[in-house]
Amino acid sequence: MEMQAQYSKLEVDEWAERCSYWIAQSEKQKPIRKRREKQKAPLILNGFGLSISVDKGRLVVRNGRTHFPQSQLAITYFKGSLELPPRIVIIDGAGSITLDAIDWLADQGIPLIRVKYDGSNASVMSPNGYAADPENVAWQLKARESEALKVEFAIPLTIQKLEAALVTLQDFLPASASRNRAIETVSSCLEFIRDGQADTVQRLRGQEGKAAYWYWRAWQHLDIKWKAGKRYPIPDEWRSFTARSSLNSSKKEPNRNASHPVNAMLNYAYTALLTQTKIQAIADGYDPMIGVMHDQREKHKDNTPSFALDLMEPMRPVIDRVILRLIAEETFSGADFDLQTDGVVRINPEFARIIASPVWINPR
Repeated sequence: MEMQAQYSKLEVDEWAERCSYWIAQSEKQKPIRKRREKQKAPLILNGFGLSISVDKGRLVVRNGRTHFPQSQLAITYFKGSLELPPRIVIIDGAGSITLDAIDWLADQGIPLIRVKYDGSNASVMSPNGYAADPENVAWQLKARESEALKVEFAIPLTIQKLEAALVTLQDFLPASASRNRAIETVSSCLEFIRDGQADTVQRLRGQEGKAAYWYWRAWQHLDIKWKAGKRYPIPDEWRSFTARSSLNSSKKEPNRNASHPVNAMLNYAYTALLTQTKIQAIADGYDPMIGVMHDQREKHKDNTPSFALDLMEPMRPVIDRVILRLIAEETFSGADFDLQTDGVVRINPEFARIIASPVWINPR
């Protein structure tokens, strides 16, 4: 019993240690704000016992607790302050928000975003609402029924995506035969599209799919560094990256419910990108649910902002660089991840801040 208690204490200590480490890293990541400059960084909340309320006309935000011992951070905002965050993001956790706080955020134009623990979905409460421009929505409906309009819409997005993928391959992935093949393939696909040969949706998707296959093959040579795992042992398959798809997902949604830490990190980053793109689509007068290439009418995507998925494609390889930098720079601990009973990998809530923050601030 004494040995068990000692082992449990070591586990708790390492969890608290890693939480504190990622909190410190998050503070370093925040951009420096000039005195007369508006805040650019989002306010990211997590943990248990968080709350958002209004007191004497001020917004009072209390972050939750993720480990012990930890003091509960409380922040007070006045209306019109330059310190107000451009958005508030709640990653997992539990707590409360009052109706007065919802009204306060709407009045100040601050979206409230709620991200699920596995990074697979997000709810957005935006002051922009869903009052889309009728002309924009009419175009969306027409485009998704027209082969020619689909191709016209998707070609520039696909070209931008493949151009960004080339940069990621060349500058952020380790040298390997697979990376060389990926660079050749992506370059060939780009040339095919630019030459006007991708004149149907099928041909365009074929080129994009071919490029994606070799792009992810190049990730198999990542050097993922791990601390000694006596206190938090990890499965052997976590020591290398084999595929973007998850072992726990269906064929229709192969990347959901990540079974590997790298995929879990990617899911979080893509969810952050998706919510940001969704907000922008709403602000521009589009319906984020009416996809052109991503069709929201498919049964498994009935609650998916499919148009936002269309628009975010060029930024995916850019967001990948956030994760690749982390993998190159960090030595991970088993305490940074939590393997659930269903095999889904959950990320340490303080670590999730590190993944999400650059996406909302200024990803490169």
